[in-house]
Amino acid sequence: MKTDKTPGFVRIASAFWLLMVVIGCQGNQGNQPSETPFEDAKFNAYDQELGTRIEAYHNTIAPNSANSKSGDPALYIDFSSGINKAFSDPAIKGMMTNCFNTVLAEKFEVYKLGANTITPLNISNTTELGQQVSDPAQYADIWAPIQLAVEKIVEGNNDALLITDFEEWQKNVEVTNTAFLKIPFSKWLKKGNAIHFFIADYKEAGLDKHLYFTVFNCGHPNGSNMISKLESQLAPLTTRFDLSVQSYQLHTGYPGEKSGGIFYDPTGKSDAAKNILDLKESYVNGMKDGNHFEYYPLGVDWKTIAELHTTYAAQGQFNDFFRKLYIDLSNDDSYTSGDFEVKVADVSTDFENFSKSAEAKKHRPKLAKGSDGEDKFADDETDPIALSCYYNDGKLKEQWVYKAQAALPLNEVFMLNKSLLENTRKSDSRKVEFGVAFDPGFNVKNIPNPDGLLKADIVLLTATPNLANPKLSKFQWLNAKQVPNTALYESIKNTLQEVKPANKVIYSYYIKTQQ
Repeated sequence: MKTDKTPGFVRIASAFWLLMVVIGCQGNQGNQPSETPFEDAKFNAYDQELGTRIEAYHNTIAPNSANSKSGDPALYIDFSSGINKAFSDPAIKGMMTNCFNTVLAEKFEVYKLGANTITPLNISNTTELGQQVSDPAQYADIWAPIQLAVEKIVEGNNDALLITDFEEWQKNVEVTNTAFLKIPFSKWLKKGNAIHFFIADYKEAGLDKHLYFTVFNCGHPNGSNMISKLESQLAPLTTRFDLSVQSYQLHTGYPGEKSGGIFYDPTGKSDAAKNILDLKESYVNGMKDGNHFEYYPLGVDWKTIAELHTTYAAQGQFNDFFRKLYIDLSNDDSYTSGDFEVKVADVSTDFENFSKSAEAKKHRPKLAKGSDGEDKFADDETDPIALSCYYNDGKLKEQWVYKAQAALPLNEVFMLNKSLLENTRKSDSRKVEFGVAFDPGFNVKNIPNPDGLLKADIVLLTATPNLANPKLSKFQWLNAKQVPNTALYESIKNTLQEVKPANKVIYSYYIKTQQ
């Protein structure tokens, strides 16, 4: 019999090491977390769902309030005693009826402002509302809580129409020079929303007064917003003022729904031959939903793009990567637009983190109770993403909650075609064209990750409040004591000065090659 002469402490250490190996191997089996859960699940952020993911990503980093509306749109009507005179004016009365018919065609909340309270009105049709508005008995006092109504609108997340003269009384004193609406106005604009004032002039006891049909528009107009439905009804009014940091309107002039604004070879004998960048059918244009972005999936790589640029540039073509995006700069109610520029970045890391976070939310783990009543993963839970991205109680781990990261800026890739911008601005400020041109120093080496996701932003660098706008005179008046009431004017002026846009992205192009 052979005797084992290995020292005892060595045998014990070896046995312990073997036990750890066994446990380690077993630990990689069953429902143990994986260090590479998304690889194990074969998740690819750039698969056929890429267009949908980019749309979700863009709406997260540049949200459009119109996409997340909650509740119902609302109608607020000032029932203070002085305003009854305005409502009896035939032209104003007819306009109100048209507005009521338009807004009440859908589900709406209706509120009465009076007696220092905001009172819901149980209105089932336009006739009932018209009867209340025409009833002199409804106008019992002067205490319409205008500031409270505006704050209620701003705290919500939907369109609203406020009909009022903006004469505010607080503690039995008329507010005549305090910018009492500056805070809610600014808050509404900072959300990416706008306020549209349609102004009717009338006389009350010999005084020149104004009635304001005020549309609080939530998000970018997309055809279904209240402003899109009411502006034609209110067009007969002589004065319209748009309080907005984005009073410009954007539109594209693309030849087809799936063509985008990239360069096509006009000499090509077929659509495929013209499509030299091999733009795929998965192209997305967010403009149709009021979202200012596009996604371009291209079949070629950046090396091919560089070669095509060189070849066609020699023929005086393909100097611009994107064209036929137009901006209407004729509306300078709030601001006069200054300079624009193009900024390019690699957003791959941030986009992939967003995509993994979004995917993790789809993999909630199956849970069970342990022998001591503790939370645990169910024994049959094998999903690597669920096991790695969640705690035992089913809560998503903090590392998988998306937090935006700064993108990697890229230089000498694209630039703004400033000659095109200035020439078209001079010829027609309502149809100014943007061109995203190749930078003179363009080189594939300037794109460190040619397989990544690039984002080219058109940026508004500066905008100046248009405080000399003569329309602003419509926001002040003399009261019955011949005291100037400038409170609404000061509210608007102060709002313009506070929220003026600077370095604001107004449009984005996402580019992914080799699709």
